[in-house]
Amino acid sequence: MVASSVVVLSGLLGVVGLPPSAAAYAFGDVTLVGHGWGPGIGMGQWGALGYALSHMSYGQILQHYYGQTTSGPTTIGTLTSGAEATNVRVVLSQNDGNFTIITSGSPFSIGTASFAGGQAAEMVPVGSPGHFDVYQGSGCAGPWPATPVLSSVVDPVATPAVNPALGAPDASEEALQLCLAGGNMTVRGSIEAMVNASGALRTVNTLPLEQYVAGVVPNESPASWGSIGGAGPQGQPWGFQELEAQAVAARSYVMSNLGSVGGYADICDEGCQSYQGLLNETPVTDQATMDTAGVVVFMPDGNVATTFYSSSTGGYTAPSQFLPVVDAGDAVCVPGACNPHHNWQAQVPVGTIESTFPQIGTLESVDVTQRNGYGDMGGRVVEMSLVGQSGTVSLSGSSFAADFGLQSDWFNVASQASGGVAGYWAATSTGSVYSFGDAAFYGSMGGKPLDKPIVGMAATPDGRGYWLVASDGGIFSFGDAAFEGSLPEIGVSASASGIMPVDAGQGYLVVASDGGIFSFGDAPDLGDPAESVPGWSGRLVGAATVPV
Repeated sequence: MVASSVVVLSGLLGVVGLPPSAAAYAFGDVTLVGHGWGPGIGMGQWGALGYALSHMSYGQILQHYYGQTTSGPTTIGTLTSGAEATNVRVVLSQNDGNFTIITSGSPFSIGTASFAGGQAAEMVPVGSPGHFDVYQGSGCAGPWPATPVLSSVVDPVATPAVNPALGAPDASEEALQLCLAGGNMTVRGSIEAMVNASGALRTVNTLPLEQYVAGVVPNESPASWGSIGGAGPQGQPWGFQELEAQAVAARSYVMSNLGSVGGYADICDEGCQSYQGLLNETPVTDQATMDTAGVVVFMPDGNVATTFYSSSTGGYTAPSQFLPVVDAGDAVCVPGACNPHHNWQAQVPVGTIESTFPQIGTLESVDVTQRNGYGDMGGRVVEMSLVGQSGTVSLSGSSFAADFGLQSDWFNVASQASGGVAGYWAATSTGSVYSFGDAAFYGSMGGKPLDKPIVGMAATPDGRGYWLVASDGGIFSFGDAAFEGSLPEIGVSASASGIMPVDAGQGYLVVASDGGIFSFGDAPDLGDPAESVPGWSGRLVGAATVPV
């Protein structure tokens, strides 16, 4: 295979295409470049931080992401009197299928059985579904006596003597702890042992709404964000507004899903919202919860909105019940780091795709056939095809992203190897580079001082980089294009007219207008018109290579 040749238009513009197709996929990996982390529906946490640092209040942030639906505007308001005291039932999925064992540094009770601080209770299913024997031990590891303290109790509930309030200094001592092999999980409220409709063991934590929200906020948005930015409302740094927006989004999400888990719970601790009890709670995240107590997002019909959110939208939210919007805050930088998910790159081994979809046989191409139309590259991938020598598989972009661990379904195939030209770059004489189709932008000389104008461009064989050549033979490398030398570096003053890469991508040929062709790196020296054509006096405007 050989990289596409350079076409010079009016001496000003070079256009170069991605690698042409081959029978089998030409590279060992499928390289993808993309934006965002997560489905991109509703609020982006990095974007919300960017807007907060741009001096937007939490209400303005929420209105930006959730302000319009297909049926009208949403509103930010407060739950009806007393609703904020609703208890939330959380499935502690880390304990699915296991006996429920709990302990506490303070006294607690299960029915008529009392437990001293430091003791533990084990709830073991027995007899009819939903019935448990309760045993009393000296700690999470027992030992457990032969005789239970309670027999055949239906869905036993452990209740602490004191349910610690937000901000309580001794909360971790007073609260219940679910005993887990990897470390106990400390939670406010009660813990219940039960079985679901299929007879599987489940553990449910029931606690007041605001205490649940306080257990979500620091596990969804870093508490450190609340301490960055200049002085803002409520005497807090502007970054605190992101934590308040997160609190409202978390509260709205759970309130719109009450009773949604098998009829016995409202939400799960993983995969729904990240709830880890008191773990990672801080005074600043508790404050964000308390300052926004009861505040939710309402849909136009008056119901609480299901406020989906994700880490990073990539710069544009995905269409859903909320209309898509530009997320200018997503490219935010904070001290020490920029949003690492705004732009990303990934490689998926061709062999992994072939083993995941064996019906395609040998992979030939990865083709994007439909995008949602919002944002860079045409937006998120809606439909795509994996084309192989034995068959073709059509799937959604979200399915492809899930199958191969991509950060989102907003991506381009940067190493496309079939379908002719999948994309191309255009370069101007001033060094600017423009990307089209599946071509990824790797940089340019635009806006930088040049001794001589750019006269040519060439892509690396894998499509992950390119070279620009100036009229004096100077070479500029971008992406995985390696610099192997230039005409000025070897003391040649000829006027260059183009550049050609070699198949291995470790070298290139610089074409001079006087008929000279100069090799660099692994590029072979096979001669040129200036030295081989008797009486040569022409002007060389281009050249092309033949694949081996």
